[in-house]
Amino acid sequence: MPAVSSIESPDTPELRDFYATIEGASRGLGVLNVFKVMAHSPELMQSWWRMMVVLLTRLQLDARIRELAILRLFQLKGSSYGFAHHVRIGKDVGLTDEDIASLAAYAKSDRFSTLDRLVLQYTDAATNLDKSAPVLARELRAHLSEREVVELTFCIANWNLMAHLLMSLDVELEPAAKEFLPPGWEA
Repeated sequence: MPAVSSIESPDTPELRDFYATIEGASRGLGVLNVFKVMAHSPELMQSWWRMMVVLLTRLQLDARIRELAILRLFQLKGSSYGFAHHVRIGKDVGLTDEDIASLAAYAKSDRFSTLDRLVLQYTDAATNLDKSAPVLARELRAHLSEREVVELTFCIANWNLMAHLLMSLDVELEPAAKEFLPPGWEA
């Protein structure tokens, strides 16, 4: 049971407009539960949305790399909600079911390039605030520009924030989004 209620019916014109925006962007899933929970603080919700739009649409960082990192951190955190939604996005940017199924054992998998494995290792370190993160960030510089390393780090930090919000408030995954979870989903 969620820790706070979902705001199903927005009570201000601004919130109604925002819900319409979210519904239009959700590709058939309606207003996502995370936004119905975040609507208790409209300014935070709208600020986070603006950041997310930039992170999803305006980065130099390759979208496939971004989604590998996001899926991995949701896997590490055990967030079914975040993982399900980013499986769909990941597939849109070129990840396969096999790639997604191989994330937990990425270090041993031949599905991933050297860069992919380094991104996933960096994601693990940054998510866990491991002291190896700066060393791995420097190693990433052999493959990515400084801007891309900063963008990757912003993505990891942003969606870790989201994982904390989703899990701390026990936001329920929309029934229609459950189909995006791989068979036997385990964090």
